[in-house]
Amino acid sequence: MKFCYLLFSILFVSLPLHIKAEESFDLGSKLLHANEIRSSKPEEFSLLLAEIRKTKNQLNSEQLALLAYLEAYEITYKGNLEEGTSQLKRLVKNSNTPNEITLRSEISLINIFSITNQWTEGLSHLKNLLSLLNEIQNIELKHNGYAVASMFFNQLGQYNSAIQYAEKLKNSKPSKRNTCIANGLAIEAQLGLNQLEVDSPGLQAALASCDEEVIMASFIHSFIATKHLRDGNTAEVYEQLTPSLEAIEKTRYPRLIAEVYATLASAYLQDHKIGEARLLAEKIVNLAKGLGNTQAVVTAYKVLYQIAELSGNYKAALDYHVKYAQADKAYLDDIKTKHLAFQLAEHQAAEQKSRIALLDRQNNLLLTEQQLAKTQAENNRLFISLLIAIITLLGFWAYKSWTIQKRLKQLAEYDALTHVFNRGHFTQVAQSALTYCESNASDLSYILFDLDNFKQINDRFGHAVGDWVLKRVAKACQAQGRKNDIFARIGGEEFCIALPGCTLQTAIKLAEACRTAIAAIDCTETGHEFEVTASFGITDTNMSGYKLERLINDADSAMYQSKETGRDRICIFDPEAKRTIPQASHTLLSL
Repeated sequence: MKFCYLLFSILFVSLPLHIKAEESFDLGSKLLHANEIRSSKPEEFSLLLAEIRKTKNQLNSEQLALLAYLEAYEITYKGNLEEGTSQLKRLVKNSNTPNEITLRSEISLINIFSITNQWTEGLSHLKNLLSLLNEIQNIELKHNGYAVASMFFNQLGQYNSAIQYAEKLKNSKPSKRNTCIANGLAIEAQLGLNQLEVDSPGLQAALASCDEEVIMASFIHSFIATKHLRDGNTAEVYEQLTPSLEAIEKTRYPRLIAEVYATLASAYLQDHKIGEARLLAEKIVNLAKGLGNTQAVVTAYKVLYQIAELSGNYKAALDYHVKYAQADKAYLDDIKTKHLAFQLAEHQAAEQKSRIALLDRQNNLLLTEQQLAKTQAENNRLFISLLIAIITLLGFWAYKSWTIQKRLKQLAEYDALTHVFNRGHFTQVAQSALTYCESNASDLSYILFDLDNFKQINDRFGHAVGDWVLKRVAKACQAQGRKNDIFARIGGEEFCIALPGCTLQTAIKLAEACRTAIAAIDCTETGHEFEVTASFGITDTNMSGYKLERLINDADSAMYQSKETGRDRICIFDPEAKRTIPQASHTLLSL
């Protein structure tokens, strides 16, 4: 259960700004007033903003930045997220934008990317936001930054990080409202980690902090009820949700209402209260268009198909089960997308950290050299010359060592001719990808291809031409795939591609693209006229399992079939018939 429904309330909260009006006092005051009323009086805000634009040339640089932010708010509020996002990004990238406006823009962008499920972009801007927080003096704005960070991590399922920033918010003497938000975010994360204790005194304290925040109090009741439902205590579920159900419905927050309905419907079904369970599940289905892929929609269809099954209406049960399976798959796909986005961000952060460490070491070396130079200035020229010679020797040795290590890494991991992975490194990377895909129950497809009649090319035109062909083939195939595809040369003229998270259909399309690209290679540059083609074999983990050796053998079998049936074509391994399925050269197989 996520706080997507609170994004705009946090995004557009009105906070005081420390921007001086200077000479344009009246115009500056109007600008600050527009900032204060932008969420409470949107029509008056738009009129005031239009008036300010007429004399914007009288504003100083800080006021212009605030005006640009308010214009981005207005654009976003009216539903044009794309244009509003562009405006906010320009503010963030502008080095002259004041830190407070930059932070507000980052908060807005993070919330927009949350709403639009652009998790990788959101993580990038969250990183920028966290680096800015220490430079911000506006305490209320800093609290908002902590809240958005905690909320975003909750949405990604990174509950430990969510708790970390919720605790930072609670420990920084927030207002009562922000204390309530921090408690709600922490409780949501505890529920996600299955660490929520319903008899904890902290829950009552959290509810007490939200006595004036009906929506957040409703969330907390919903979290507690979800925990009781997991424990099978349906009576406690009713006790938590029934008294506040009317107030929850009055909030008009579809996602909150749907989650509460889903919890109650599941409890009713457990207690065999079929009518009540069906009514709430149908209400969730009616709300489904505005919810996206959520657990509540999955639960609703599950309850409906179980009720239909219990009543003997098997046709309806089948229809609901199909909808349940579709909703469940869409929801799980969203979770996988979030997980992959976070893993990518973690990898990028680790890489950047390594680069920073290297720069730090280089800076330390430079500082040491400067200190040595200062000391050496006090000695005679001979001593200085000796030290310079030593430092030069050390620098040369370090450079030589670095060059050797880089060369060794290249030799160990990459094919020297084509600059793609060699067989040894491919085996290591592909095995890691298979282990990851197996643990996440996701697909991995495997493509193996071999150049047709390559020996004849070498024999007729020489090995230099053969090497040219291999390099061109590798370049042509690399241009067709994704960045995370694992591409390697595993033999003389034999190549393979492992495709993590890729279905068989997508692998077929990629193989066809590679086959076409290879066949289109213009060989006139070599001074000879000949054609280059390749035979492909394809399999995936659904057919061959998660053992690399089995994938290689099955793809090899399919590729051998391509050779036997005429070359320059694609064959797919068929595990049931113990044979391969040939595919015509220019037509994709319909599966």
